[in-house]
Amino acid sequence: MISIAAFIGRSFLIVGGLGLAAAVALQTGCESLGSDVGDMTSVFNPVSPSEAARLMIDPYNADNRRRGTVLISNSTFGGVEHYVAFYRDMVLNERDPIVKAAAIRALARHGQPDDAIRIVPHLTHENMQVRWEAAKGLQRLHNAAAVADLLKVLRNEDEHSDVRVAAAVALGQYPEDRVFQGLVAALDARELAINMAAEGSLATLTGQSLGPDAWSWFAWYNNVQPRSRAFDQRLDYLYPTYARDETFLEKLAFWSPRIFEQPASPSGLRPKSERSTYGDEERTPPDTGS
Repeated sequence: MISIAAFIGRSFLIVGGLGLAAAVALQTGCESLGSDVGDMTSVFNPVSPSEAARLMIDPYNADNRRRGTVLISNSTFGGVEHYVAFYRDMVLNERDPIVKAAAIRALARHGQPDDAIRIVPHLTHENMQVRWEAAKGLQRLHNAAAVADLLKVLRNEDEHSDVRVAAAVALGQYPEDRVFQGLVAALDARELAINMAAEGSLATLTGQSLGPDAWSWFAWYNNVQPRSRAFDQRLDYLYPTYARDETFLEKLAFWSPRIFEQPASPSGLRPKSERSTYGDEERTPPDTGS
């Protein structure tokens, strides 16, 4: 694990050169745990970067670690490699499930495609919040190694519908036969939210609008020759983001306007305008820019 003393020292070096305005301009578009709202909207009593770093490594208080992780990861400097390394360490070693969920969210936001491998095992975590954050996190990191596990989640009728919906959305970035089959099967799930997420991902993968009827999708797919061309018209996959109306306090704090994150391509997946074919994409080094 990363040395706490070393972490504090390096954190102060990183944030010491940042002005107070940059330190408190914490921009978030993430779906948050209920108490995160208080963290992000405390504009009249902001936490300094050094305080957030201390909270993040508090060995005695899980809520402080969660709060510090949220504050750092949603800041303008949250993607500094030093912090990304700490998110990775927390995803692996943190025992508190709520803190682990926050760390997964942070790593998904700032990590690289290989970080998907660190997140995938948490799709089967005993805590539903952790599983949900893992599935949502894999929407932001493009790595085909995650496909099999995402499909297991989608097929699991005992899984919470929110987790299955997140998995269905994440699968919309992988133009593969097994993904198509899994998404079509999900059109018959009992939960409407799962049906809608699967239909949306099918539309992204194929460029078709065939509704929620599984047989219509199978009929279309079987008529495509050669089968490999089924994904020729696929749309750019953009991970979803969260937005809401400004709160009363945020409107009062006109000097610190709320800027929500916009949907974007996952780390490791080039937009359609920058690639020729999926095969070419697989043979070239991935673009790992966030």
